[in-house]
Amino acid sequence: VGRMHCLREGWNDALVSFMQSGGFSPSEKVSQINVPSLVLWGRQDGILDGTEFANKFIETLPDGRLEWIEECGHVPHLEQPEVTARVILEFLQSDKFEGVVKNEEGVSGYVLGAAGLVGAAALAEISTLLLN
Repeated sequence: VGRMHCLREGWNDALVSFMQSGGFSPSEKVSQINVPSLVLWGRQDGILDGTEFANKFIETLPDGRLEWIEECGHVPHLEQPEVTARVILEFLQSDKFEGVVKNEEGVSGYVLGAAGLVGAAALAEISTLLLN
């Protein structure tokens, strides 16, 4: 599942271009994110080494928190949707968002942004957790 994007047309050309560019590094804009941010990383990610790359985000984000998803590769929202949803929900209900308007389930409006990042599988799990 985590490598499906590798089968898409143009992937090989994009990979070569990526490697020639010097590889992955967070955008300079990451340091300008001024809201609490959650970085999820699969502990067994074989595409981007979390020990190196996840920490780049945490070092760059002014208010970032790293959560490892165990028994998980590159796509936590597909490989561990329940765990991913629970971690996101706990983050959104944390004291990081005190003073933010929340709905009756105690979730701030940031859930929409998070849902856009993690995908429909995790959003479905978040919804299930909220309704139970």
